[in-house]
Amino acid sequence: MLKDKGSGLALVGGGHAHLFVLEAMAQGRLRIPHTVLISPSRWQYYSGMLPGLMAGHYRVEQCRIDLEQLATRAGVRFIEQAVVSLDAEVQSLCLSGGGHLKYALASLDVGSETELGDLVGFQGRLIGVKPLDKFHADWLSFKDTLQRRGYGQLVVAGAGAAGVELAMAAAYALAAPGHGARVTLVASEHGVLPGFASGVRKAVMRELTGLGVEIYTGGAAAQGNLIQVGRSTELHCDALIAATGAKAPYWLRSSALRLDSEGFIEVDANHRSLSHPNLFAVGDIASRPGSPLMRSGVHSVRAGPVLAHNLGVLMNGGRLQPFHPRAWVLYLISCGARRAVASWGPFAFAGDWVWRWKDRIDRGFIARFSSGGENSALL
Repeated sequence: MLKDKGSGLALVGGGHAHLFVLEAMAQGRLRIPHTVLISPSRWQYYSGMLPGLMAGHYRVEQCRIDLEQLATRAGVRFIEQAVVSLDAEVQSLCLSGGGHLKYALASLDVGSETELGDLVGFQGRLIGVKPLDKFHADWLSFKDTLQRRGYGQLVVAGAGAAGVELAMAAAYALAAPGHGARVTLVASEHGVLPGFASGVRKAVMRELTGLGVEIYTGGAAAQGNLIQVGRSTELHCDALIAATGAKAPYWLRSSALRLDSEGFIEVDANHRSLSHPNLFAVGDIASRPGSPLMRSGVHSVRAGPVLAHNLGVLMNGGRLQPFHPRAWVLYLISCGARRAVASWGPFAFAGDWVWRWKDRIDRGFIARFSSGGENSALL
């Protein structure tokens, strides 16, 4: 239990787990005076619906949560700025507007940035996956360019779950009349969906092939505005989507927090910093030594209620609750059209019914943290 409560709680970022903290406050289950939510945008776009947004199945307003509105319901002050530095020793945050904010307790759920690796220096049109609102604007601009030209080549680098979803969404969207575009997916030497069961990989490969997505293996490197695959293949590239993995925000390096070798915040089973016990970290920004915890929105969602409980414990007393990630996690992979592949451990299922299942889950998530009924009707 913290002694200094005067500065209150700083929620940095509007990620999945922090939504549950705000919900608990709005419902009166969690009370922490002087709480602030800091985010560079009032809109939190739900990454699970991004492929559907690209494919044209959703409107943009159906895929986002109004953080300012949620904070108001929770009795929390909302600050629409980014955190640009953190000093854990003096418990202070520096904001993009130039101000500083002291805290007694902090929780970070800001996500990660894209690790470009050998794609650094790409000289063509790079459509960055994050932040999601900018990604959507860049994607619409690229589609408009293709429609005017009538042809083009899109390369998606990275063949994890995010990369294959984006490649299939793009192929579906660009198959419409007036879009004479080719979509190419470049995987590492480990192939498509490394780490997933063979049945899942086969099902997704069938979906990719059915949409006409070309697949290359061997990793991607930028050569001007070309993409080099392995030693012998060069791909012309009108636009590049990099889904090549996560890197930690640069400003964490000077934070005095204990970080792992890649710069992510090391936390214990309660998602509490190993070096500064008045700070929690969840989602992509966190690293649990000795744990197989993957950077996945699924884990962040399940960690949310645990985080809300533990923040209350530190302010008001009680026993911390560890977060136990499940050995098998349900992944629902969008496949461009209203189809999806479900992955549950070694099991795989595919079809339009899986997409309808995913659609209900995604819409329910948005509706849970939103007011009004704008997200209720299918297009």
